[in-house]
Amino acid sequence: MGDLCPYPTSEPESVFPREVGLFADYYTEKSRFCFCGHMLSITQNFGSRLGVAARVWDAALSLCNYFENQNVNFRDKKVIELGAGTGIVGILAALQGGDVTITDLPLALEQIQGNVQANVPAGGRAQAGSFPFRSPQPRHAFPAGPRLSSSASSKELLMNLRRKTGYSFVNCKKALETCVGDLKQAESWLHEQAQKEGWSKAAKLHGRKTKEGLVGLLQDGNTTVLVEVNCETDFVSRNLKFQQLVQQVAFGTMLHCQSLKDQLPTYSKGFLNSSELSELPAGPEREGSLKDQLALAIGKLGENMTLKRAAWVKVPAGFYVGSYVHGAMHSPSLHSLVLGKYGALVICETSEWKANLEDLGRRLGQHVVGMAPLSVGSLDDEPGGEAETKMLSQPYLLDPSITLGQYVQPHGVNVVDFVRFECGEGEEAAEAE
Repeated sequence: MGDLCPYPTSEPESVFPREVGLFADYYTEKSRFCFCGHMLSITQNFGSRLGVAARVWDAALSLCNYFENQNVNFRDKKVIELGAGTGIVGILAALQGGDVTITDLPLALEQIQGNVQANVPAGGRAQAGSFPFRSPQPRHAFPAGPRLSSSASSKELLMNLRRKTGYSFVNCKKALETCVGDLKQAESWLHEQAQKEGWSKAAKLHGRKTKEGLVGLLQDGNTTVLVEVNCETDFVSRNLKFQQLVQQVAFGTMLHCQSLKDQLPTYSKGFLNSSELSELPAGPEREGSLKDQLALAIGKLGENMTLKRAAWVKVPAGFYVGSYVHGAMHSPSLHSLVLGKYGALVICETSEWKANLEDLGRRLGQHVVGMAPLSVGSLDDEPGGEAETKMLSQPYLLDPSITLGQYVQPHGVNVVDFVRFECGEGEEAAEAE
């Protein structure tokens, strides 16, 4: 049993600890976030006695994501954020036009005021103040587990583990306590616990419909991959953790494709179905397979997810892969990965590199996404009838007065193949059956 701090009994107890040392043992972390078009710089304090603060922080980020997804407008509305912590929710509401009051314990105000000053322009309607949280219920004492040392080295271990794994402060602290400060063992312990929780949740959620999700496009040298990962709601598809899962799947597919050392005189194209994709290694810096990463993501986000499919294309000299993703989303943390709801690859043969080849490839990809052809066809195909499903004889998407073949021919490029992914494609047909 750890030492219990005495509390006065002459007045109702606060539901929050009131001792002066609440923030005495802490370190700070600065992070940048982008919500509703506003770039926020948030300083967050971490300490061994902050209780539920780490979990509240995750909820605050989810709420900010909700404001962005629903395009919430706070103009001329009065907003009070209670138990604000960092104040990120109230700050975002103020930037969206709200008249905001941000409240918390007096000892937390310095953190809130610093974040308000760093993010809300002078004259903005956001103010921070203390608020007396009271509860008539008595405080209960619980047995204390092993305590993490308050030394500077322990704080640094805690900060490093949290940055490296992305898990909450509470879980990282517990891992270091369990592993007696061994960083590598603590990281392994966290992954094991998350894996167990993820597989358990995956089993419970199995069978739920996954109609939403994202298509991911990744190019590296002469290799291009297109992947699709599905989830239950569009809200989760916008979550960075889900997008990082799509990134892992794209990297895994890329490594698989590049491991095929064939010397080909022409282009090569391949597909991976859900079960094949699941068995691919997670990558050089991660243990296990992609299905293990899928289970981790399910455990973190609480929705059923599926690794739907992947396609890859490798081209030798004399070939070029044009690409297009509709509704493209880019994130600095995802490097060169492009995300969206539709994606297309168009394989072209060309005798020489042309300055406008990249733009031409993008326009051909747009056509494939918009017109959904079933085959390439040939320049000799007459428009109409079955030819309407053949790419070269279709009316060109950006100029219906000519066919796509008539658009391509003057550029000296020969379209030989394509791949088209539409997120959720086939789910409605499967449900109808």
